[in-house]
Amino acid sequence: MRKFIARKKITLFTLFISGMLLCTSNSAQAQDDEEYYKNLLDTVVEVLNPVYKPVLSFGAGVLSFWGDVQNSVTNPINGKYGFKFNVSTLFGKNYFKGNIFATYGQLQGHNFNLTRQMQLQPLPLDDMGNPIYPNSSFQTEFWQVGITAEYGFGHLFGLIKRFKPYIAVGVSTMFFTPKGNIRYGPSNGFYYAWSDGSLRDFPENGHNAYMAQIIRLDKSYETDLSSANLYRIGSYSQNTFTIPLDLGFDFYLSDRVNFRVGATVNYAFSDMLDNYSSKTASTMGYPSKNSYNDIFTFTYFSMNLDLFSDPKTMLVERVFAELSGTFDYEVFFADQDGDNVLDRFDACPDTPPGVAVDSLGCPPDYDNDGVFDYRDDEPNTPEGAIVNERGVQLSADALSDMYSKNSMAVPRSEVKVIPLANVWTRNVTFTPGAIPDKFRIVDADADGYISFQELLKAINDFFDEKNTFTPDEIYELNEYFFSQ
Repeated sequence: MRKFIARKKITLFTLFISGMLLCTSNSAQAQDDEEYYKNLLDTVVEVLNPVYKPVLSFGAGVLSFWGDVQNSVTNPINGKYGFKFNVSTLFGKNYFKGNIFATYGQLQGHNFNLTRQMQLQPLPLDDMGNPIYPNSSFQTEFWQVGITAEYGFGHLFGLIKRFKPYIAVGVSTMFFTPKGNIRYGPSNGFYYAWSDGSLRDFPENGHNAYMAQIIRLDKSYETDLSSANLYRIGSYSQNTFTIPLDLGFDFYLSDRVNFRVGATVNYAFSDMLDNYSSKTASTMGYPSKNSYNDIFTFTYFSMNLDLFSDPKTMLVERVFAELSGTFDYEVFFADQDGDNVLDRFDACPDTPPGVAVDSLGCPPDYDNDGVFDYRDDEPNTPEGAIVNERGVQLSADALSDMYSKNSMAVPRSEVKVIPLANVWTRNVTFTPGAIPDKFRIVDADADGYISFQELLKAINDFFDEKNTFTPDEIYELNEYFFSQ
């Protein structure tokens, strides 16, 4: 009994350390195994004939006016901000798209030379007969709704995914409201164009010219130009058609998201977006700028979001893996204890031959005393009973004797490890009397023997990261200690 108690103390400590190391090693092993078999059974495949749904896009950019009344500096990236919403869908061989879009923004312009010419001609009069000093400054707020057909150059750039050009043309309807900046400030005075190229608050030839100060156009467009009829051309429609020509590039970000940089040239079927036309010039004697209709551009960027289409690729979970010729079938189908449960799935890998096991490879333990039935000399032990290594319940006298007497040391040759938990046997062999080179550092007193204290210190140093042993090497060191 004393030998058993001594053996039990060493066994409990050994199994505790071994269990900790085995958990560490097996946890990483289990994760690697799970990932390995997951990769064998999961594969990414291309979706055949995916269903493409409408793609939404939201954009913002700069609107520039290229009609009769232009700013002194006109370029595609100088103007007022505009916003665009677009819905597109593929058709044909996926090289073509149909787009439905809506654009909102403002067009703006002012031409000083034209303003001066206006004020040198006979001035229009208001209802009271007072002269009005016209100003070419205008701002038009508009909505544009239309459709376009788009070609993505798939025949030329079909294999290029990251960067694709496009071109689109269509038709749209446009609603606009031109307004003029005829007066300024609280005084509601006119802007007067002087010959030196400045705008002032008194006319150049007036008796108060000495008081004139240079002023700038304010941001208040107070006059509805369509109804003001400053140029005696009558009212006109504030609705027109346009032909948009759109071109640019798409940049691939993902199967669901593209980034677009584009520019749209809009040709309007009206020359009155700025309230000035060749008819205005002829009626009022103003210089005729050109004879064609108004044009404006929209330079923008947008995000295209494909939220509803089928994915182009999908993850398939296969029932059977297609294994390559280099796959290690011998390791995969290994069953070292011959219980017909493969080692990779065997929770009790050291079952003796001929012993019946469950689906996990473990023998039955009818009374749940921790001793498998095949070696349990007392298979009907009451629940919670304390048993020895053969599953026999210890008597009250035996328990009293166990806890009241000091354990006596036994020769190491008589110590036997009693497995209280199922652990993997590595079957490592050692040369008697020779410490393996990698474990010589553990023999601190260099007496050719690794003591229990030296083993314990090595294990503690391992958990404190004070040595470079791996979990497998600590496990092997533990086995070497008991083989000495």
